Amino acid sequence: MKVGILSMQQITNYGSFLQAYGLKSILENLGHDIEFINIIPGEQLPQYKIGKLYKIKLLLRRLKVKHPIRQLKCTLKLHKRFDNEFKPELGVRPERNDTHFDVVVIGSDEVFNVAQTTWFGFSTQLFGEGLNADKVITYAACFGATTVEKLRELGIDKRVGGLLQNLSSVSIRDKNSQNIVKALTGKTPSLNVDPVIAYSFEKEIKIPEVNDNYLLIYTYPGRMNHPDEVKSITDYARNNKLRIIAIANYFDWVDEVVTPHPFEVLGYFKKATYIVTDTFHGAVMSLKFNKRFAVIVRGMNSNKLSFLLQQFGLSNRIASTPCHLRDILENRVDYNSINKIIEIEKENTNNYLTSNITIS
Repeated sequence: MKVGILSMQQITNYGSFLQAYGLKSILENLGHDIEFINIIPGEQLPQYKIGKLYKIKLLLRRLKVKHPIRQLKCTLKLHKRFDNEFKPELGVRPERNDTHFDVVVIGSDEVFNVAQTTWFGFSTQLFGEGLNADKVITYAACFGATTVEKLRELGIDKRVGGLLQNLSSVSIRDKNSQNIVKALTGKTPSLNVDPVIAYSFEKEIKIPEVNDNYLLIYTYPGRMNHPDEVKSITDYARNNKLRIIAIANYFDWVDEVVTPHPFEVLGYFKKATYIVTDTFHGAVMSLKFNKRFAVIVRGMNSNKLSFLLQQFGLSNRIASTPCHLRDILENRVDYNSINKIIEIEKENTNNYLTSNITIS
């Protein structure tokens, strides 16, 4: 069956790459022929319009760090590798895809997050409108920081509800997204895990050649630079004789900065002794590989990240203040029950996709 995936595969982000690759691989293992569909930009909502200097302002905001030139070099290297290597390898093509599909799967990741400033804005295509397919479903879709209240404030709640009603089946990734779908459609959507959890990556993962025990830092540009956070992390590493390795972002307090292949990112997580992250997929990869990790929850990702940790009984990995990082990293995790949940969720993923990727 010809299946299209409409996701965040165009975004320069390791988590976006891995979730897109994971979903693609799961569907291919189910016997389907897969192509990615590029996002068609939609309306720029008033509160989240992109100005002419948006990209420059965003870059400058992210470069408000101690060594902006070094961070800029890291950012440029990351974008170059994604554009020249990673995206083509994934199967992302620059041109628009006009293929007719038997089924289109929208997701995973924040495909429904309209309450943010993005180049694609409020794209109704991401809600299924105008797709060249016999059937449209979602898998582990997410509203991110968008809430029912925000949709109402934007005046698009009824419009979004109508688009969701037109989908053949809706699968979401977190409680906030589930609540939105229930509020706007009266239907309870399926709840499924992110593809990075659902797909094993056993054949793809690349383990780095690092001999020392290390603490891995996984974050986004312009974050994890508060003096209290830095002191807690560096003190812990020094007291435990750990190297500090950061992925794709420059910090003058780490021992090494790497910009690896996405499959090597998985390897860095798998081999790490400890992990500190403030991202959703950082937490996903930490629990996937049964690591001792600590999470700093930020405002924009609190809905999805807090629910993920709650879902797997790991809410105690949240560092409410930097001084808690040490105690959290010292606390071992009993992964027996968590791994059982992961296996159940993998089966749920296969069952959902198998039963819904059909043409009646």
